[in-house]
Amino acid sequence: MRLVAAAFGCGFSPFGYLGLPEDHGWQAVLFTALAASCVALLALVVDDGRDELWLAGERGGVLVPADAVERLLRDAALSHVEVVRAEVEVRQRRGGLAATLAVALRPLVDGDAVGAELGAVAREKLVRVTGLAEVTVKVRPRVLKVRQLARYLP
Repeated sequence: MRLVAAAFGCGFSPFGYLGLPEDHGWQAVLFTALAASCVALLALVVDDGRDELWLAGERGGVLVPADAVERLLRDAALSHVEVVRAEVEVRQRRGGLAATLAVALRPLVDGDAVGAELGAVAREKLVRVTGLAEVTVKVRPRVLKVRQLARYLP
């Protein structure tokens, strides 16, 4: 607006009509507060949507807390002897559930075999708890070295 006013040779400023101070310092504070409030509102509106999972059934569906399902899979993974740490992410994908397990394993362990075991256990638990036939489980095993083990132990 000021560019248009400058092009026509007048010193128009909407701040005088709004009753706001025309000082540049106050304008900077006002614009900063406006930008901060827009960012805060945007953060409230744009949510990651992972708080709840919609499990559709034949006669409707049910909302399930994603944390509860993740906790179930994390506990199942940590119950394995070779697992030191487990991180789980569950999301909805094409009408079913998709889970990703990132597990840190003890040194000198066959990561593929333990990953296959954990994948089967997690798949069985998800099918049993949710009742969904379409369940995808992806396991990312990471075999730790002896030097790394101290950082991962509780």
